[in-house]
Amino acid sequence: MIETLRNRFALPGVHFHQHGRLVVMELTNSQGSASITTMGATVLGYTPQGGDELIWVSETAHFDGTRPVRGGIPICWPWFGAHPNDSAQKAHGFARHLPWEIESVTVEDDVTRAILRLQADEATRRIWPHDFVLTLTVTLGETLHLDLTAENRDDETWQLSEALHSYFRVTDAHDIAIEGLEGLNYWDKQQGGIRGIQSSPLRARPPIDRVFFDHQGKAVIEDHARRIVVEKAGSATTVVWNPGPEGVRAFDDMSDDAWREMLCVETANAIDNGYALRPGERHTLSATIRTEQTLARR
Repeated sequence: MIETLRNRFALPGVHFHQHGRLVVMELTNSQGSASITTMGATVLGYTPQGGDELIWVSETAHFDGTRPVRGGIPICWPWFGAHPNDSAQKAHGFARHLPWEIESVTVEDDVTRAILRLQADEATRRIWPHDFVLTLTVTLGETLHLDLTAENRDDETWQLSEALHSYFRVTDAHDIAIEGLEGLNYWDKQQGGIRGIQSSPLRARPPIDRVFFDHQGKAVIEDHARRIVVEKAGSATTVVWNPGPEGVRAFDDMSDDAWREMLCVETANAIDNGYALRPGERHTLSATIRTEQTLARR
């Protein structure tokens, strides 16, 4: 399979390799580098030119295909969190558990673009009985830009929730600041599902699992010498998650101190912001990731 992909996409800065049992595509150009596995179309890394890695992947993540890789940017679709009606279904949907097809890769000037595709088949219909096409477009340019597009090819309307479940690499997640969420209504899973209003800039003191509603703006992680900026479109929800020192022990694919190295700031449409997609309609959820240096680093 690797040789087939190498021959099909023999382009400058496009390389393929095997990591465990997973196929990984590496994209490199003058603007930086990114890596994506066909398992769940999960972005595993993004390093802007002259900068440091932005995406966190657990050192003890599984690459055997039996489960999603812990870290990166998994795709939660067609539901976010628990299944709305069936507790036996996997959390966060099935898209991150399945192999995706690489539909195309293009290289033009300083922009590299890869499109991955997941389409309804017999296996997906056993889980979710609808016809769909889901594509992830990964654009490596001055920023890392992701477009997740869902197309309803069914004859009935669906209710969807979704997320780009981004794990960001940070220096220390304890008491880290996230700007851009002030004034928003939230639902706090960590505190028993209470609702409130974020009256001031958020300081994450893990554990944290907070869902912010009706947020169309950007969120900025203040990571010491850099600011990680997440801008979005087609998204009305932002989720901030870190399991903290106690919660991390529930994950056999994270070390006990790994919680300090990561923070999830997720681009989503979830809970109050789930939406209906009618037959023939498409919806695109987009995230743009970039960094800004702080005065301390300059």
